[in-house]
Amino acid sequence: MFFLKNKLHMFKLTDIKVGYFVSYDYEYLLTSIKTLYDYVDHIVLAIDINRKTWSGNKFDIPESFFDSIKKYDKKGIIEFYFEDFYVPNLTPMQCEVRERNLVLKKLGKRGWKIQLDVDEYIYDFKSVSNFLKRNWIFNVFPQLTPMQFRGKYITLFKETPKGFLYIDNKERFSFITNGVENEWARLDTKKPSFYSNISVIHQSWARKNEEIKQKINNWGHRDDFDTLSYYDFWMKLNDGNFKDYKNFHPMNSKMWDELYFLESEDIHDFIKKYSTSNPQQIIKLDVFFLYNKIKNKLFKK
Repeated sequence: MFFLKNKLHMFKLTDIKVGYFVSYDYEYLLTSIKTLYDYVDHIVLAIDINRKTWSGNKFDIPESFFDSIKKYDKKGIIEFYFEDFYVPNLTPMQCEVRERNLVLKKLGKRGWKIQLDVDEYIYDFKSVSNFLKRNWIFNVFPQLTPMQFRGKYITLFKETPKGFLYIDNKERFSFITNGVENEWARLDTKKPSFYSNISVIHQSWARKNEEIKQKINNWGHRDDFDTLSYYDFWMKLNDGNFKDYKNFHPMNSKMWDELYFLESEDIHDFIKKYSTSNPQQIIKLDVFFLYNKIKNKLFKK
């Protein structure tokens, strides 16, 4: 059976693989996996072997988490990747870049590699899968056609008793590549980058108070802004005063221009309601245009 599976695999035009970075916020992972599990070929869950964050702080993951993942993985496509991802003489961001590159290499040289945090949810992943499969040609000789796709964030900023405050302003980020190395976080400026318009719901700041404190003290941007002051601002926000705040991104204020509110019971209800009102509208790409852009990027004088 394994031999037959491998033989059939040879006739696939391209694989779709996903790398997750699992830490103290592990509890969000299954929500994300469930949005794409039926349409991907391989999933790697990267977990620090010493249970340390990029800042070197300890965290715990209960054994029940691993049991729930194994129980859910009916296709046997999820792999746990344990490694020492924290390096004391590196900054948190440098640790992040290092881990992301190690995971890309773990996913292998061929196929589309999607880099996700555990609180990022790609709704209607079937359409995303179809989009990537249509562009299989860029994985025939990926070293000759290096590229990355950018999507857009719908950033959840705070959960209230009635629903979620969120940002929806086409904030772009790179998260799909056919390469095995990033230059900074999920981005490699040496590769041509193309906007796909794939929407990704990011739970980001919509967490419990103690989780936000843990987040800002451990993520790659820990040293980039006054975390305590920003936490105080976040605490004061609610679904009654959110319209009073404009341009509030902690590092680039205009990146987050305003907040919206969607009444919902929980994150699953938010995803359902948002995706119904905002179906994925992925940009159709011209293969020849993309190839010429890649050629010009690689061989420009």
